[in-house]
Amino acid sequence: MILSMSGQAVLFLYSVGMGAAIGLFYDAFRIFRKTAPHFGLAVQVEDLFFWLAATGTMFYFLLNQNFGEIRLFALLGAGCGVALYFATISRWVIKIAVAVVNYLKRVVVAAVRVILFPLRLVWGWISPLIINFARGRRKDLRGLARYGRIQMKKTTRNWFILRKKV
Repeated sequence: MILSMSGQAVLFLYSVGMGAAIGLFYDAFRIFRKTAPHFGLAVQVEDLFFWLAATGTMFYFLLNQNFGEIRLFALLGAGCGVALYFATISRWVIKIAVAVVNYLKRVVVAAVRVILFPLRLVWGWISPLIINFARGRRKDLRGLARYGRIQMKKTTRNWFILRKKV
């Protein structure tokens, strides 16, 4: 389909915006990596997911905005949008988001500690009783295990005799 010059300009600007959105999406992965510990395979899986999502998003964008035609200026616009985003605000977005996420993590940890404080207090009172009860039962358990071994020997012997008779 033939696009007018103004249509091409609008498509180029939309693709620059799409590139910036893809850059922001990648920054979300970078923020997640900085705030949560990762190992090598997880990073590779995340990168694979990012590229699949970015490719699918760009394909959907071109399908809707350009009727499925792949035009070089649209891809260049997306590349310019990513480069422009990373050159301008990416650094600040990451710094602010990491600070906010770390603050929220501290708030959640403090809230969990406050919520669990009564349970820890009750556990502090109950645990010595449980430990003393368990110490008294060790002797019983040893006797029970000894009795179980004796019964197992009898069962094995009886089974052996039964097998020989049959």
